[in-house]
Amino acid sequence: MKELRGKMRLVGALIVCLFIGLGAWYGYTVYSQGSVWASNPYNTRANGTTAHMGDITDRDGNLLAHTASDGTRQYLTNEASRRALSQTIGDQMGMSGTGVENYYSSTLLNISGSLLDRLRSAFSGEERVGSSIQLTIDGELTAYISSIFPEGKNGAVCLINYRTGEVLAWVSKPDYDPADLLDGSTEGDDIADTAFLNRCLQGLYMPGSTFKIVTLAAAIEADPNVLNQKFLCSGSWDYEGGTIVCAGGAVHGEVDLVTAFTKSCNITFGKLAYQLGVERLRATAENFGFNENFKFGDFMIYNSVFPESVPNVGGLVWAGVGQGEVLATPQHMAMIAGAVANGGVMMKPVLVKRIENSMGVATHTLETSVYRQAMQPSTAELLARAMYETVQSGTASRAAISGYTVCGKTGSAETSDDKSVPTNAWFVGFIRDESKPYAVAVVVEQGGAGSTVATPIGRQALEKAIQVVG
Repeated sequence: MKELRGKMRLVGALIVCLFIGLGAWYGYTVYSQGSVWASNPYNTRANGTTAHMGDITDRDGNLLAHTASDGTRQYLTNEASRRALSQTIGDQMGMSGTGVENYYSSTLLNISGSLLDRLRSAFSGEERVGSSIQLTIDGELTAYISSIFPEGKNGAVCLINYRTGEVLAWVSKPDYDPADLLDGSTEGDDIADTAFLNRCLQGLYMPGSTFKIVTLAAAIEADPNVLNQKFLCSGSWDYEGGTIVCAGGAVHGEVDLVTAFTKSCNITFGKLAYQLGVERLRATAENFGFNENFKFGDFMIYNSVFPESVPNVGGLVWAGVGQGEVLATPQHMAMIAGAVANGGVMMKPVLVKRIENSMGVATHTLETSVYRQAMQPSTAELLARAMYETVQSGTASRAAISGYTVCGKTGSAETSDDKSVPTNAWFVGFIRDESKPYAVAVVVEQGGAGSTVATPIGRQALEKAIQVVG
């Protein structure tokens, strides 16, 4: 009997411990996730009349979204501008997972507000007023970039300040009109299947020849004298198990690495990747952020990928030219270009410039910080020179801007084995100017050649940023 009583006490103690553990877990979950649950777009209690959602403005204070006196959410009056900013601002249905309306909904609704705000609302009986958010985005710049994107094409443009990490423009195509969702319908005829996808952050593409920035960085950091090495391009190169060719059947002859970079010679960079080996190339790619879990305070980016294992020579050769299993987002490629411009330093990207509570008190202001040292400053300088030569006399000549030093790299990424589908057109580049530290990444899905399609978009985006960003 005594033994039975002892076992019953033990079972009872275990049950009590389980209830305590469950209560602790529940309390922690409510504390850490409660505001997220409460501000979910499908939570009708949060979307009722008890909260006045805060304003969203661009970097210059221009109103992008606000709550009208009747409680309805209002966006820009110009439809083209609403569409241009759709995946950035989001919507009341929460269809754009990256949109500020959804990602910052607890702040905009003041669900996670301070104790002072909660007491003030409780005792005054007034409608709870959410905080207002000022973004680093420039509304005019974003609308302009959207207007010059090729009609009917999908893709993305990301423009950043590479010294501060501020996001100045995100454009993702196709887009949608958030005003169409205010009645709760998501079945508008003009809403494309992937319009809610923010391709800047969620679009994973083979980067094509823009990845040659990483391959060249790996070679320079292994041996700076590699720039003097000569490579022979005869139009095609047979490696163990396959063949690699240059775009358009070009034959570049004997070239050094800078010349090969400016002409975007696949054969040279395939040979270079083979010479470096997969471990060194992967290590450099990971220094640039590939295979990294991209979680930032203001948003999340899908992880760019460099393959963990390369089973054959072909996989290594094609990885060196940004094909095969190598994948990257446009935002990440803009950050890579920015790191070259910034002496090898990649800044942490930021989208929120300022948050003010209902009493006009700033609860958050812009903080800039270094994300990582992607490469040595000397490597960044050599890469910047190679990218400058690419604009001056190479495939990115259409990126040149009078009066400014522009550096860039083009890419044309194959999307089918038999070349039956047009290539994705890429351009990444930046302005070397202390007062205009802007970097851009452009991808046009099935756009064709990066030099003729993506590069002019990049140039026009940078030109507009020079004009309008204060």
